[in-house]
Amino acid sequence: MFSRSTRTLRRRAAAAAIVATAVAGVSLAVAGPASAAYGPDYGDGWVNGYTGKYGDNWTKTYDKDYGDAWTPRVPAQNRADVAVSASGPAHIDHNAEQLWTVTITNTGRSTAHAVRSVTTMPNGIEHRAHRIVQGDAHAQLNGEGRVLVTVDALKPGETVRLQIAGRGPSHGGGTVQLVTKATTTSAEKTTSNNTATVHTRIA
Repeated sequence: MFSRSTRTLRRRAAAAAIVATAVAGVSLAVAGPASAAYGPDYGDGWVNGYTGKYGDNWTKTYDKDYGDAWTPRVPAQNRADVAVSASGPAHIDHNAEQLWTVTITNTGRSTAHAVRSVTTMPNGIEHRAHRIVQGDAHAQLNGEGRVLVTVDALKPGETVRLQIAGRGPSHGGGTVQLVTKATTTSAEKTTSNNTATVHTRIA
């Protein structure tokens, strides 16, 4: 028979062996190989082969004007701003032809994408013809007698100008108005200047 002190010493030795085995297991786990994707040049392991160049892997629409591909988080002062103005005759005689002009300008600091304007002819004024006299845009007359202008991209400072020829009615009178409204898919600094109106009196 072992004495009580001998049994106590053996229990302590067994416990120490268990602890040593556990610590050794942890050490082996920690000593395993690190991820091969990580590299000290900060380039490995990034998606799409990012190489640390700040120009790589940006979306294709980014063109360094700080507006494209960043909306709607672009600060207000850096956004696009589509401004519309219009001019035309103060009066028109019966059966006479007159000319109206609509001007669309991006007065903001970033590109305005998918710009679209709709011009409604004055009531009683017959649409005779229209044309784009400035800028890269497309214009067409829809079935409701409205002239639609579309612009893929209007850069800061660029202008599109539309002219419309209209003919007065054969009879009647009163004051009528031409109205143009423009929109863009880009965030704008303000939309208060997206509408323009011209008042014309029929003689």
